[in-house]
Amino acid sequence: MSVTRIGAVVRARARRIANRALDLYDTRSSGLPERLQTPILIVGAPRSGSTLLYQVMVERFDLAYLSNRHCRWHGAPSLVERRVRGAGHTATYSSHHGFETGATAPSECGGYWYRFFPRSPHHVPIAAADPAKLRGLRRSVARFGAEAGRPIVFKNLFCSLRLEPIAAALPEALFLVIERDLLDNARSLLASRMRRFGGYSQWWSAEPPGIERLRALPPEQQVVEQIRGVAAAIASARETIGADRFLDVGYESLCENPRLTTAAIGEFCARHGTHLKVHGEIPQRFDRAPGAAIDRALESALEHYARSG
Repeated sequence: MSVTRIGAVVRARARRIANRALDLYDTRSSGLPERLQTPILIVGAPRSGSTLLYQVMVERFDLAYLSNRHCRWHGAPSLVERRVRGAGHTATYSSHHGFETGATAPSECGGYWYRFFPRSPHHVPIAAADPAKLRGLRRSVARFGAEAGRPIVFKNLFCSLRLEPIAAALPEALFLVIERDLLDNARSLLASRMRRFGGYSQWWSAEPPGIERLRALPPEQQVVEQIRGVAAAIASARETIGADRFLDVGYESLCENPRLTTAAIGEFCARHGTHLKVHGEIPQRFDRAPGAAIDRALESALEHYARSG
């Protein structure tokens, strides 16, 4: 192993130790604000347009969010926010599998959410959630919001499969459900598998309930059922949590008229007593991502299954 590589390993290990120590500060019960800044969670299937919605929200509204800088010290993002509060970010509207480069770019920050939920399984019903971890989540979000002084938008699609425990910890939370044309979404998932693994068979991203059964299906059926499974989990949580706390956002509508879409989001939040301050301009429209090219035979099988299922 090279000296450079050894140095990187040592720094990563030191950062893990530091984040564990920061977690103790972040989740302590003392010094919490009386009122929680409203958390707004973007949820949906992978490759549904969630990253674009996240970028648009951060650019359009005066919102706190977990940036790449926060994620580096995910054990206590409130302390990072104390140092960088008000740091501007100019959206590039580009990303790679949900990741946008730059210290101030919005991040899914898996490390933050793994503090409160297991890496596996992805689906965590309320009965399986750790009450102590949920208390820690609330304290962490409360501290982050107190430092930011404004509502917070989060985007981590695994949260789509953990909505009931999240809502139990954060009863103030609102949810934006991003949806995309089923075939386009499924095709994009298959193309992502090819880019990432060099083939279509290996599973990628969120694992809905019944994952072992889904893994036994052909790839084109896997991705369709992955999308449907995430949607079903969200629908089930919506019934329990309350449909009024959810707003459906169409990817196609977001691309066609992002200003109209964000206006609807602002009105939705206002109905729940949360005012989103407009602070940035966004494009009048976005070109939809071009249809991802996949194997012709696989495309035919995908279309057949999606239309007959």
